[in-house]
Amino acid sequence: MRAAVKIEHLNKKLFEKGLTRRAFAKKAGIGYVTASQICTGQRKPSPPIAKKIVDALGTSFDEIFEFEMVR
Repeated sequence: MRAAVKIEHLNKKLFEKGLTRRAFAKKAGIGYVTASQICTGQRKPSPPIAKKIVDALGTSFDEIFEFEMVR
């Protein structure tokens, strides 16, 4: 299993917090390109990055991510 981003929920949370993708990346301690790719669904975060995202947004894992099966 791996974490898949609920893109609409993530971008809604960024909007609610008044964060640009660049500000979000800085707050989460991840690169801007990585943050942008995660926000658009081009990249799935590793578990440590998923944790940084949840911590930076002050939200629960389940609000931003869901698990998907990997074959």
